[in-house]
Amino acid sequence: MAFNEVLGRMGESEVAYRLRMGFSPRAVLFLLVVGGAILRGFRLNTLGDFDFDEVAAVWYARSSPSDIVAAISAAPFEHPPGYYIGLHYWTTWFGEQEPIVRWLSVLLGLLLVPATYRLARLFVSVWPAVLAAGLVTASPLLVFFSREARMYVPATLFAVLSLWVFERAMRYGRGRDWCWLGLLVVIGGYIDYSVLLAVVAMNIVLPWRFATQRRSVITFVFIELVGIALVLPWLILSRGVHESLPAFGTGGFGLAVIREVASVAWIDVFLGDIAVRGGGRAGVIVSGLMLGLAILGIGIGVVRRRGWLLLAHIGVTGAYLGLLLAFDKPYQARYLLPAVPALAVFVALAFTVLPRRGLLAVATVGLLAIVMAGPTYATRSYYREYQRGDYRSITSTIENLARPRRPGRDEGKFRDAVVLAGPWQGWYWRHYFPDFLDKVDVWFLPEEVPPAVTAEEVNAKLSRAANNHRRLWVVLAGLEQADPDGHVAAWLSSQWQARSEVYRNGVLQLYMTNVLDLVDRSGHVDLGEDFSTELIQFTGARADQGAREAGDGVRFTLFMKSVRPVDYDLRLRVWLRSSDGTIYSKDLFAQDLVMRRTSEWKSGETYQVRTALWVPAEANPGRYEAFIAFLTPDGRALPANGKLSGIAHPGVSYLWLGPVDIDKPSIPLKSEFELRTIHGGPIR
Repeated sequence: MAFNEVLGRMGESEVAYRLRMGFSPRAVLFLLVVGGAILRGFRLNTLGDFDFDEVAAVWYARSSPSDIVAAISAAPFEHPPGYYIGLHYWTTWFGEQEPIVRWLSVLLGLLLVPATYRLARLFVSVWPAVLAAGLVTASPLLVFFSREARMYVPATLFAVLSLWVFERAMRYGRGRDWCWLGLLVVIGGYIDYSVLLAVVAMNIVLPWRFATQRRSVITFVFIELVGIALVLPWLILSRGVHESLPAFGTGGFGLAVIREVASVAWIDVFLGDIAVRGGGRAGVIVSGLMLGLAILGIGIGVVRRRGWLLLAHIGVTGAYLGLLLAFDKPYQARYLLPAVPALAVFVALAFTVLPRRGLLAVATVGLLAIVMAGPTYATRSYYREYQRGDYRSITSTIENLARPRRPGRDEGKFRDAVVLAGPWQGWYWRHYFPDFLDKVDVWFLPEEVPPAVTAEEVNAKLSRAANNHRRLWVVLAGLEQADPDGHVAAWLSSQWQARSEVYRNGVLQLYMTNVLDLVDRSGHVDLGEDFSTELIQFTGARADQGAREAGDGVRFTLFMKSVRPVDYDLRLRVWLRSSDGTIYSKDLFAQDLVMRRTSEWKSGETYQVRTALWVPAEANPGRYEAFIAFLTPDGRALPANGKLSGIAHPGVSYLWLGPVDIDKPSIPLKSEFELRTIHGGPIR
């Protein structure tokens, strides 16, 4: 008797029957692939610029395969060359635009959906396997890294394929499966070392397979030895691998670190990195539900003696994370990627307790909608507004606001300089500002990493830059590796900061260097009962100096004394006000040239505080008046009593310093609004 007739005799309703017939596993799997393509391709053209890792991949890929191997082999903490070689051919054929480069990862990430289904079918029946594929389809962690021009998701794909082919080969012993396994492991190992975690998991389960699958075990060992022979030359000859090994044990790996990582990893594995998911209870609820189902599935697998290979792979991934922490690598959610497909299979295994009746297809599809909708809803902000990189915004700001040497003025000071403080920023810089030599001079700190920059190198280079340039644009990125001791920030504190903006790819700052264009305001003014000043200098109007141009900074230098020790950090507010009421202002903490704030000042000593106020290029020309106020932490202005250069201040809440003349830019400069409209602006 036909299966459908049996179901009919069981009393299946007409509606349920039609639903079941409309949802074949193959049809649902096809819909999952389509849905996965939509999630991974949605807004890909508006995802933003490359971040650092992506632009590094593109720059490696510009070289020939032999040059890629040579460069990667000499770079410590680098990945193997396989992905870069593949990306070389991809970009050669299709170009280097951000969406096009990312489509390589999108396509390989999409293949994870059917690959996970095939892996799951070795451990569960057809509908739970479809459920596992659905979890991979909507996994925020996999979606996020499927849209990144890096090797992480391609490596996960090769790991899943390797696990699938290994299990098939062990069960059926077909020669083609063994050949495919060797090929997948070798290629995957040259894409990323994380693929080798699957090989470790295979070796863990071998002792339990030897009694019943002795021939397959022996064949696997032979295949493994061949694979080792093919991968070993890279491990031996790669100088970068050798230079990375001494970092082992330098990380603060212990119980405290394990607890800290575990507290976020269990959410990350189901909802992705903090940059992807939104806050609130939805994410915690979804992660808790998924974790509970995974634990239930693992328990069922243990009882039924099913899925030991996947459980070993999850355990090896955890050990790999611990190894990276021991190498002093900061925790990142991407380290959990290899475990996601295996966890999806265990979640699916939890649903094998459902009765195998005619409504199983309908029930699975309903559950599939729930487990896919939960993570997607919890990370909905990612699909609406998230952007990756914005280095183009940084370079366009510099490109459109940088100044050449002004003829007849600032003699001895050349055009603007750019200080790139952070490892490998030259790749970013040349990618998004290829003709920079026509606009600015560039200084690198350090030239390469490791080692980190030293105080001597910072002082020597930045002192030369300050002597030769009137303005320094400083881009800070990757300082944990380049400048962990803060030498660059310490040196810059002695200059006049006019701008400081935080972007996704770094911090952009502009500093004015020492130019003799200041006006003195001397005398004595008490600032409340705690501070006093006898000299304030600012870029005021002078008969022997031209007007300050818009698109530049107005400098202020304060010489202050702490009358008595205080336990609070004083804030300053400087501003310019035009006759028509336009105001440009800036708030900052009062800190001296070595970054000590007022709570650290000693009474009776004089401290110098330097800052600059940015006047945008679109500012109206004319005469402005300069002011400064001294604010306590609660926003209360300290009363000023005394005189500066004959100007009396009888207990007022601010000091009037004098006029500042602003002229139109002598060279074409874009407005701030126009720049941010075209290229985007800082995130704060």
